[in-house]
Amino acid sequence: MTVIAAFNILVHHRINPKLNGPYSLLFFSVFIACLGHLLLALSTNLDQAILSNKMIYVGSMFLPLFTFDASISICKIRLPRWCYDLLAIIVFAVFVMSQTVGFNGLYYKTIEFTTTYGVGNFIAEYGIGHDIFNCLMVGFVLINLSLIVYAFIKRRNVSFNSLIALSSMEVVSILSFFISRFVESDTMVMPAVYVFDQCALLYICFWVKRYDVEQIISQVLETQNSDSYVLITTNNKFLGCNAVAYKTFPDLKRCRIDHSMPDNTRLNSLLVSWIKEISQEKIVIEKKFESDGRYYKIKLRQIPLTRAKKINLFKIEDETSIHNYINMLGSNNVRLEMMLKENDSQIRSIQEQMLIGMAHMVENRDSNTGSHIKRTSKVVSILVDYLRKDKSLGYSDFFFDSLVSAAPMHDIGKIAIEDRILRKPGRFTPQEYEEMKSHPEKGAMIVENLLTSIESPDFVKIARNVARYHHERFDGFGYPQKLKGTEIPFEARIMAIADVYDALVSKRCYKAEMSFDDAYTIIIEGMGTQFDPSLKDCFIACRSKLEEYYGSLKEDEA
Repeated sequence: MTVIAAFNILVHHRINPKLNGPYSLLFFSVFIACLGHLLLALSTNLDQAILSNKMIYVGSMFLPLFTFDASISICKIRLPRWCYDLLAIIVFAVFVMSQTVGFNGLYYKTIEFTTTYGVGNFIAEYGIGHDIFNCLMVGFVLINLSLIVYAFIKRRNVSFNSLIALSSMEVVSILSFFISRFVESDTMVMPAVYVFDQCALLYICFWVKRYDVEQIISQVLETQNSDSYVLITTNNKFLGCNAVAYKTFPDLKRCRIDHSMPDNTRLNSLLVSWIKEISQEKIVIEKKFESDGRYYKIKLRQIPLTRAKKINLFKIEDETSIHNYINMLGSNNVRLEMMLKENDSQIRSIQEQMLIGMAHMVENRDSNTGSHIKRTSKVVSILVDYLRKDKSLGYSDFFFDSLVSAAPMHDIGKIAIEDRILRKPGRFTPQEYEEMKSHPEKGAMIVENLLTSIESPDFVKIARNVARYHHERFDGFGYPQKLKGTEIPFEARIMAIADVYDALVSKRCYKAEMSFDDAYTIIIEGMGTQFDPSLKDCFIACRSKLEEYYGSLKEDEA
């Protein structure tokens, strides 16, 4: 069984080398546990048996925890991180107790060396530590069975075959407990059980590729990709590039990873100067250059590495054929460009109408919000009319116009939230609230996917920030990323005030509308905690217009 366990590690790596985490830990833990049982079988005295037993616990003690981790991954169930951390602490505490054998009676009160079926073994009188271990193992079995049953009933997007394999692991684990007690030797039973669990996991891992849609799409895109990608840090360190880039620009092969980018070619010179501009906060999203008779367009996208550091991703597209085609058209260039602009404008209009339509779909599904989109857009417009007069802020009219246009999209991520949660009239359960808290990230993805190809990058950025960060709090206790202070984009800080103010003064199915005075007091008291205190003067100045607007709505309803 020890040899097979070691061989299975190699098979696992060969099947899917990218599938690490709990799976790899499980395979190595099984090997260590089997090795411990082998050494116990070969032991000739009590000291050797105790040492071998401790090795068994090194492998087997954490197996239920890793199995639990793999189970929630396969069943696609999200649990709070603190739950897993608490289980890990409990398991580690019991593991520490298991290592006290031979020193005190906490785990085994007494222990004697013996032989069972011709192999080394021991007879022990169990202490309280071992009783806790038994309870822990039973608890993990019950938890895992509950997860599997839940996935069978509720999770349609989980592989049925994987659930069957997980179920067989749990059934075998339960049967092995009774069999080992009957033959009075774990060494004769448990290694075979561990290897069976490995084989069940191998089966699951073998089919994981089949269900990993993201990995399949990534592989297809990579094989069909014709663009070059170059990664450089903000301090001009070369991080690498894809195979297409090495083939298109062979000079990149001379660049050493984690070293400064040399300024020795047309491309390198352009990228190095671009990095310097970025360090001076002169962000240019797109540039073009010519090399060896071919024409290229480079797009920059900054990828956050940490809150303070970013990686610059340069996408290089070969536009030679387009360039030559445009030159060939000659006098028809102007007419062609006008046609392209007209078509682009039509596509943009359709795209924006689609987004607004999706936002209204969310509103129609959400029984809690009513005409929330229309009202919050008006509130943002009122606040923006005041802010655009303050030139010291340093924001352009384009920024404020884009913010007003993006405001209706702030809750578009709710389209991905299930009806049972979105339309629930009462309070959310903790799990439902966590699901609802995912709508900002989903909304940002929707906005970016639909607008990137037809809108300017600056507008896409503003719309994405509004959708993603309008539930962040100035004190850092918001969601989804718990940003604090000026880490929150300015446009999202404005949207946050509009969103909360409308929620306060509007009637919902679960609450009555609040008076203007009470809503005003709550917003003002929230300045510096929930809201940006620099917007306090703006809100105070706009109070009368806001109340006049909502007052007119009440008159229309009457």
